[in-house]
Amino acid sequence: MDEKMMNGMFLRNFLVTIKRFKLACGLNIVGLSVAFGAFIVILMQVSYERGFDKGYPRQVYRVEVKDSTMHEAILARPMIDVLLAGSPAIAQGTMRPCYLDNRYVSLERNGAKVAYIEPYTTIYPDDFEVFGYELTEGTREAFDDHTKLILPQSMARKFFGTESAIGKLVTFEMGEKSTVEVGAVYRDFPANSSVPNCIKQKIAPEEHKNSWGAQNYWCFVTLWPGSDPEEAARQMTQAYAAFGKPDWISGEPNFILQPIEEVYYDKTVGYDTAPKGNRTTMTLLLSIALLVIGIAAVNFVNFATSLTPLRIKNINTRKVLGSPVGTLRAELIFESVGISLLGFGLGLLWVYLLADTGFNELISGGISFSTYSGVIWLGLGVALGVGILAGIYPAVYTTSFPPALVLKGTFGLSPKGRKLRTALIGFQFVVSLGLIVAAMFMQLQNRYMRSLDTGMDHDQVVIVNLSRDLAKSEMKNTLVNRLKEDASIEDVAFSGMRVGCSDTYMRWGRGLADGRSIHFTCLPVSWNFCRVMGLPTIEGRDFEEEDDLRTGAFIFNQTAMSEFDMTLDDRVFGHRSDLVPIVGVVKDFNFASLRNEIAPMCFYQFGKEAWYDLSVAYIKIKGDPFAGAAHIKRTVAELDPLYPVDIEFYDTVFDALYRKELKVTTLITVFSLLAVVLSLVGVFGLVVFETQYRRKEIGVRKVMGATVAEILAMFNRSFVRLVLICFVVAAPLAWYGVREWLGTFAYRTPVYWWVFAVSLAIVLFITLATVTIQSWRAATANPVEAFKTE
Repeated sequence: MDEKMMNGMFLRNFLVTIKRFKLACGLNIVGLSVAFGAFIVILMQVSYERGFDKGYPRQVYRVEVKDSTMHEAILARPMIDVLLAGSPAIAQGTMRPCYLDNRYVSLERNGAKVAYIEPYTTIYPDDFEVFGYELTEGTREAFDDHTKLILPQSMARKFFGTESAIGKLVTFEMGEKSTVEVGAVYRDFPANSSVPNCIKQKIAPEEHKNSWGAQNYWCFVTLWPGSDPEEAARQMTQAYAAFGKPDWISGEPNFILQPIEEVYYDKTVGYDTAPKGNRTTMTLLLSIALLVIGIAAVNFVNFATSLTPLRIKNINTRKVLGSPVGTLRAELIFESVGISLLGFGLGLLWVYLLADTGFNELISGGISFSTYSGVIWLGLGVALGVGILAGIYPAVYTTSFPPALVLKGTFGLSPKGRKLRTALIGFQFVVSLGLIVAAMFMQLQNRYMRSLDTGMDHDQVVIVNLSRDLAKSEMKNTLVNRLKEDASIEDVAFSGMRVGCSDTYMRWGRGLADGRSIHFTCLPVSWNFCRVMGLPTIEGRDFEEEDDLRTGAFIFNQTAMSEFDMTLDDRVFGHRSDLVPIVGVVKDFNFASLRNEIAPMCFYQFGKEAWYDLSVAYIKIKGDPFAGAAHIKRTVAELDPLYPVDIEFYDTVFDALYRKELKVTTLITVFSLLAVVLSLVGVFGLVVFETQYRRKEIGVRKVMGATVAEILAMFNRSFVRLVLICFVVAAPLAWYGVREWLGTFAYRTPVYWWVFAVSLAIVLFITLATVTIQSWRAATANPVEAFKTE
């Protein structure tokens, strides 16, 4: 038989098999489609995480510094200038602030003036070469000109539609207004890049040029081909040592070059505002993807073997008529591959449909076939592999019985076959139990983090970012007075940044009057901030309004006072190099996210010569919060009609801080439940197998007086025993995995014993229900029919 005829025969028999065994083939195809769909979606998320900061044309390094007391990545501009000139191995070097600045900008569009709040940053010109910008408009020269703006393509379209952005004017609506011309437009960097898609501008020549105390910048470099990053870092350290260090730096600094793609998972760098991922969580997601495929493959094997009683006569007849065993096995594997590919195709359809639902929001980079084409091809390869590997055992098993043994009707009692099928189902039970435990603890941890008392009273508090004009003292006083005219506004406080809504904040290195150096987080606030946010002082006093007329004041937390061995008699250098008193101690509270432990921090009152205007307003509302929010919006509009004010309740902002964890937790929960459902399909297949082979035994038992309940108990007993054995295996594995994952959080939920008990109860209940329902038909069948068939 030539190859063409054989392929035609294989295809014809494949179609006949699908038509004959609709239920089994349908369940197999649907189960595989769901598994492949889940596999593709999970791998899109994993690819997003694993590909973070890996798309640049050259290897990029971030410059970090270590000394005896710290490991940080935020540097001062003059320090960066020394480092960039310190090694001949550096090809290009750039820097940008570690925080984005939200700028209030306006422009003319269609004859009308429109305003936006957009992120903004300054850069060095070599940013272009370091990160490989792709310009869609303008030229490279815009990076060398600090009087030109550089916009991402998405923002240029938002501002100017389909018109060219080059030469268009953008006005910064703050302080002394300035109008700047757009000089270039770059293609947006992907979502899994730490390079921000924001307004960019070359840093002004004198900005922080000699400010050694302004540690506000990251530094990134590329090296010439063949250069050793460790040697380059040593040269940078030597250059800095030769230059001489400022007095406020403690210890002997040692500079290192960290590959930028490793920054995403590195949790050892202090006060690092770079985007962060969780390697343990991604490993768990990848494991779930592989386990879901494994479960689907096990189901495939079980269903294929469960059809053996119905196919064995046909196959053995063909063997007697001369069909080679190799040909029969190849045909069965061909069927297996065909079913797997059909499942893969249907899985792609599920993924395509999910892209238009809210589920798309759970994937960090979104569901996209074009962006993740490599994942699709990998999925196709996995589908082929599953089809071949999962088809081998059923093909060999089904064709392994001599015709004479089949005629005796005893082929179904193969001990090895039954042990293998039981082991496969056991694997599914272990996976299901483990995933239920993991999903429950992730939900508990997420709920724990969102409900833990941070120490601040943020109930009925609204956050409003003010323009720089509104944040100036004169306008600020007018704003506060206008707001308090309404009875719904209880009080208004201000800070330089959103407290409790970020992982890290401004880092200060300062000296004490006695010569000691300390490093801590500094949060500039208004005099009434602690009162509005419910943060009582436990020693000394709170800020007073009169502190605005003095040299300023510090209130440190308990951790800082203890770690630095300070008292209220100590004084600390402030922002103007004046010694500023410590007037009070605030009880420890979570000023940053719950991913971090409480560190030394202070609230700082600028005094009579403010460093900058505090632009984040905290407005305490009493009564109807929505009426209060409407009053705030009206008041701001009266003072600045153009300003696009955004009012956010603190609880909403706080929840957004853990949005990523919530998304990943939801993903893992959904796919864990999916794995459980697929496992039940496998149990269904095994029950079908058992009832097919034990029909005569069931008939004999009924003739001998066994009741339906006793027969159902016979089937359920073996599955209960199997689930309990699998629980003994799964529980310690799940406990270890959960403990390792929880260890990545500074604050974590306890490992409750009842979670394991609930997972066991869920699997037992669903398994017993599935076995009982499927066995009912065999248990209630007429025994005569079983004897006739046998």
